Amino acid sequence: MTQRDLQIFHRELERVRLRAMLAIERIAATPDPAAHERIAGELARLDAVIAEYRPGSRAHALATRLGLHDDDLDLLWTAVALAADPHVVPHAQVLGGAEARRGLSLALHALIADLDGNRARAMAHRLCSSHPLLRDHILGWPGDGQTVSARPLTAPARTITWLAGDDEPDEAMQGAGQLATVAPDPELDARQTRAAALLPGALAGLPAPLVLIEGALGSGRRTAIATVAQVVGVEVVVLDLRRLPHGTAALEAALIGLRRECRLRDAVPLIADIDELAGPQGDSAAPLRMVARVIDDLQGPFVVTTGRPGFELPVSRSLMRVHWTIPDTATRRALWLRALGPDAAAVEPALDDIALRYQLGAGGIGRAVESARLVAGFAPLAAGHVIEGIRANIAERLGELATRQEVKQTWDELVLAPDLLDQVKMLTARVRHANLVLEDWGFSSKLAKGSGVAALFSGPPGTGKTMVAGLIARALDLELYQVDLSKVVSKWVGETEKQLARIFEAAEAGHALLLFDEADALFAKRTDVKSAVDRYANLEVNYLLQRIESFGGVSILTTNLDASIDPALRRRLAASIVFWPPDVEERQRLWRGMLISRAPTSGAIDVRALASEFDEMTGANIRNAVLAAAFLAAAEAAPITQARLERAARGEYLAMGRVLGKGGR
Repeated sequence: MTQRDLQIFHRELERVRLRAMLAIERIAATPDPAAHERIAGELARLDAVIAEYRPGSRAHALATRLGLHDDDLDLLWTAVALAADPHVVPHAQVLGGAEARRGLSLALHALIADLDGNRARAMAHRLCSSHPLLRDHILGWPGDGQTVSARPLTAPARTITWLAGDDEPDEAMQGAGQLATVAPDPELDARQTRAAALLPGALAGLPAPLVLIEGALGSGRRTAIATVAQVVGVEVVVLDLRRLPHGTAALEAALIGLRRECRLRDAVPLIADIDELAGPQGDSAAPLRMVARVIDDLQGPFVVTTGRPGFELPVSRSLMRVHWTIPDTATRRALWLRALGPDAAAVEPALDDIALRYQLGAGGIGRAVESARLVAGFAPLAAGHVIEGIRANIAERLGELATRQEVKQTWDELVLAPDLLDQVKMLTARVRHANLVLEDWGFSSKLAKGSGVAALFSGPPGTGKTMVAGLIARALDLELYQVDLSKVVSKWVGETEKQLARIFEAAEAGHALLLFDEADALFAKRTDVKSAVDRYANLEVNYLLQRIESFGGVSILTTNLDASIDPALRRRLAASIVFWPPDVEERQRLWRGMLISRAPTSGAIDVRALASEFDEMTGANIRNAVLAAAFLAAAEAAPITQARLERAARGEYLAMGRVLGKGGR
């Protein structure tokens, strides 16, 4: 807030108060000539001061932009004074009665501004049409059915604060409004440079198109448009739909705030992450139409960002799509150096690995560094703090769609056949040495789409598929996130794809390992189209197949029903590992491994007999049996014995649907 703007604001309000006092003297039954002359003299002196300052004021700039008449500007200031100056209200009530408390009627304004009949009628005529002060919500006009001359005009809080010099975004945007940050010297790779070259022409063009920027969250879309807008000479006001409360009422209020803020500032509106509105069919159509009406109605450039390529908006104005990519590894490293500032030296030894692994743009890197400094506290910033900062932001983006799994097992606890273990190690090596093979050796140019790794683990329940996924994540220092299919799969058309897009983007940026347990629910074979349900189910599978192929991270799919997986998925896999039930030697190792604990035992434990007698048990069944024996021993205040293990194993066999006869099968 500048002192000059505030001084002009107070003088304009004082001018309205003096004009109201003068109006009272004009209509008084017993006028006081001395008072009239004194007030008129003060008003004349103030008019002379305002005439000197007004050409450089915010109100004058607004009047120029909106094409306002002098009488329109007087109307604006009178409405603002009635709302913001307590000293004006008593005078307004003398002139307009108790109704003046509801706002400024045109009849009241005509008295205060001393409008003759022609000017008052001209003002009424302009207000009946699409007046810019009302159209852009600079003033409010409640539609209560009153006549134009009697209907009260109100000044929103943001109009008042802006005229007083306040630059905070409109509160009607409910915390979702902000100014886009301008990069002083943007770090762009070759692809981003080509995309950015399209923006100046779009922002300065006539007629200005709708610019739809497609790219991942945190990739630097807003920073790019703000930097280009600064070159053109305008600001960018952002309405972030991810931060906006749900509901059409909140959206409508925020759009009004966005429109008003952009008109006041002469700024370019940017609606961020429009795909947040693309929810279930019954909920998304009305909000999207509401946004489209604002886009079509506002003159000048308009920018929308989305994370979904090909997103459709029902607008009539011309549209330009700009594909914005995550910067390449070298550019990401430069962005990290800039964001870390004086802390870069301490983190630099690990920056090559961080830049390669975490596919973040300028926005994501900036937020990660802020979080890292909070994690570090008063300690010197280190690479571990940076990684924690990244992971904190990724977890927030995933929300309830995927759950972080803590991996407690170790490789020593894993019991697998040697050939299966070799396949698991090869899969781990493929991820661990990606930088050497893809970047240094140049094999990235041989890949059609993404450089990620997708693997399918199939086999009966309890054979270690989920455990191996966790061990791989631990070996690669990745966070393991298990996708919650109940939160992802939706009956609404397009909603499942939207949720999956969020998961893939967040995991790709944070280099997390995604685990799709029971993946056959998502990746089932496509069927012949016999109904609309079949068609949309096939579309979901098509999307998943394409997204798995372009995914730059690690994803593991597990299934007990290998035959139900779509065949097209297999050619997109880096590995397909079939887990078989353990043989007798492996079962012995599993029994022995589970019994290594602090629990008391008594007598000899014959794991060979247990492995032979219960030959259909998998690792999970053996774990359940040992735990049941331990609880049984605790309940009887006795140690674990062979007999208790056999009792527990028989109970587990019954739970498996198997029956043992007396003394054996």
